[in-house]
Amino acid sequence: MLTIASYAQIIFENEDQRWQLTGVASNDDFTAIFCDITILNNKAGCFEVHDFDKNASIYISGSFGKARLVESIYEGYYEPWHRYTNITNWNYYNRGNQYKIAHATFYFPRIPAGITSFTLHFYGGIGHPEYKRRSYVCPAFTANISAPNNKNTTPQTHWTENELRDTWENKIGAPIEGIYNFVATSNTKYWGDTRHRLAIIKERQIYKIIYLSGSNENIWEEGELKGTFTATTTPGLYKVNTWYLENKTPTKADFYLEYGNRKITLYDAKNYVETIFMKLYPEYDIDESTAQTTNTTIEEDKPKGNGSGFFVSSNVIATNNHVVQDAKRIEVVIQTPQKVSSYDAKVLCVDKVNDLALVTIEDTSFQKLDSLPYNIQYRSSDVGTSVFTMGYPMAQAMGTEIKITDGLISSKTGYEGSITMYQISAPIQPGNSGGPMFDKNGRLVGITSAGIPGADNVGYAIKSSYLHQLIDAAPIQIQDITKEPNKQEFVEMIKTLSPYVVMILIY
Repeated sequence: MLTIASYAQIIFENEDQRWQLTGVASNDDFTAIFCDITILNNKAGCFEVHDFDKNASIYISGSFGKARLVESIYEGYYEPWHRYTNITNWNYYNRGNQYKIAHATFYFPRIPAGITSFTLHFYGGIGHPEYKRRSYVCPAFTANISAPNNKNTTPQTHWTENELRDTWENKIGAPIEGIYNFVATSNTKYWGDTRHRLAIIKERQIYKIIYLSGSNENIWEEGELKGTFTATTTPGLYKVNTWYLENKTPTKADFYLEYGNRKITLYDAKNYVETIFMKLYPEYDIDESTAQTTNTTIEEDKPKGNGSGFFVSSNVIATNNHVVQDAKRIEVVIQTPQKVSSYDAKVLCVDKVNDLALVTIEDTSFQKLDSLPYNIQYRSSDVGTSVFTMGYPMAQAMGTEIKITDGLISSKTGYEGSITMYQISAPIQPGNSGGPMFDKNGRLVGITSAGIPGADNVGYAIKSSYLHQLIDAAPIQIQDITKEPNKQEFVEMIKTLSPYVVMILIY
């Protein structure tokens, strides 16, 4: 680890013990704080550190926010000193005049490069009652820590968003150049906060990724270099040469970048890390060979909205008709624990009366599914049946992680007495539309459709029997690859079903 500060500084002392800060060091993943703890006056006893609140007993804070303790290690020269990876409690006892000093190391997530001061917070607990000789009070203190050697090594460019826009107004560059907004990621450690806004510009043979805005902790500044990449022999595929993590340290991961359909996908094939950014500006495509704008219709790249959907066959997805009816372009985003992928889709058929639609994934890169871990219940479910919905409500505001709501079937008729719907106590919000509703056995019993503004915990779902009718009426034969779900605990069931529930972006 790189030493970013060295000390011989007492940060706490009472009649029983003395805490002395001896150093701070960081590597790519952690920041470590080193302390010597001395037991005074030949005292004997024990103390424990308890997790008094959900924010942890030991943490650091600064302009980067708040970071909880990851691991603590306590080592000394006498057997009772122990090494602990349990962060919530540790203890000592010392018999007579035996060795009285221990070395404590506290590991926290890496503080961002450029942060030269922060605060250590330590809240202790009372002595362990097993030791009757004396009960000690563990110290409670805060210590201001200086880390002058924690230099910001992130290069600063001269670019701002306004300067980039002015440049592109006067000079058209490569197709990939432009401003991008985050859509989804499979690993926030590498790709950082979900609101990043980045720009790509080509300078000679190097493409630079410029940070513009969006970091939660405001540790990044507009114009700082987020990464660099170069072209490969494969059109649309680039090799990432440099990438700075959210904590502003460079990563050694083997990253690639792919450009197509006005979006960039960055991924680490070895670790199955993938993220997607959508292009927002310029609002036109570029023919790189002529450096002129094409004559194609200018298309707004920012999604107009989103809905939800779920697989009913190998590459067929069910959703609501009102989700896709006015779409000029449809994109399906599939999230798995390993990666996030997006594919172009088109409408296969619709049932306007019952507000249902089937869409198919067009991309040849999509690997069709072999089976689905659920089946479709074609008979009505009873009032009082426990159900849960899955989907992506209000993704731009609430984030792109799948959301779960549970409740009961309140009525076998829906809005204004419609027999095609259930009324349910699970709330439905914009973006939930088209998502699946399962019973607690993992069987599909409905398709979420609408909620009532101002009415809490009231929603409507279309009965799954009407989806069956649409599948039968489809212009192509849709193979049934569903199966009886396995019996699972609820948490495990959610993990099993989630990869088959998709976010639908509408353009």
